[in-house]
Amino acid sequence: MKTIAAIRTNHWGEDAERVFAQLAPVWGDRLVTVFHNRPEGMALPLPVVDINDAWVEQNGLRVLPDWGWRCGDYCLYALRQAYPDAEHFWLIEPDVFFKGDVGAFFDRFADRDEDCLGVSVEPLPGEHIFSRFYKDLNLQRAIFALVRFSSDLVDWLFEERRAYLQQSIKPKFILFDEFFCFSWAMRNNKFSVGSLAEIAPDLVSKDAMRTDPDQLVEGLPAGVVQGVFHPVRSRSGFQNAITHRLARRATPFGPMVSQLQHLEPWEIEEIADGVAAQIKATMLRQRQQEIRKNQRRG
Repeated sequence: MKTIAAIRTNHWGEDAERVFAQLAPVWGDRLVTVFHNRPEGMALPLPVVDINDAWVEQNGLRVLPDWGWRCGDYCLYALRQAYPDAEHFWLIEPDVFFKGDVGAFFDRFADRDEDCLGVSVEPLPGEHIFSRFYKDLNLQRAIFALVRFSSDLVDWLFEERRAYLQQSIKPKFILFDEFFCFSWAMRNNKFSVGSLAEIAPDLVSKDAMRTDPDQLVEGLPAGVVQGVFHPVRSRSGFQNAITHRLARRATPFGPMVSQLQHLEPWEIEEIADGVAAQIKATMLRQRQQEIRKNQRRG
């Protein structure tokens, strides 16, 4: 059985280097990266499957404003095209951290014949906005940071995704990768679906594999010898993530945007400096609160 392991990313930094170092000894030349909009001239230490807006259009999929984040399954279709002889594909994000023997981790699933493996496959809660929007669908979910799909399922999902995207659905209501892939796989009796946490509860825990909050490598539980965690970032990766999130959320909105044209650049700099000072004070205060909270627990 030929299996390909792929790191899905749009940035090659310390976290991607870390997961590459963890996976390379296990997968060798069967480890690749699916890179979303790779900068021209960027060289990487492993084979690259490039995916960009042009690829999406050429394959009859929709170029959504956030497709690189929302539609991780596009990476599976690109992998399938690049490696037509492969039978299974692992898709792994850079903020997944393997603790202990990485080879032993993947060995536990090497003989599994399920078409689809996710951390913990479960129904989407009824109160979720997508459950309310798609009332006639039995929506399923499983964190997409660590998944494995068979080539047969990827082929079928590719055609189904293209057909689904032909519908007139607003971008914000287009199903995320995990909702689409696991829901559709569960609808077709031809395919089997399994939960990593049920197959190997000693290696995969729902509590350790979450969507948030971010964890630092040094903050992982020392008592866990073998297992997998998400989302885990290096210190620099964590700093970059905070900077990006704060900047995105602090962008002026509504009527404020139209007024920026009347400000001089130095005035905007003064506003930005003032915002930075307030954020800094808030973060330092919250840091002290967390330290005191942990001291009380100890």
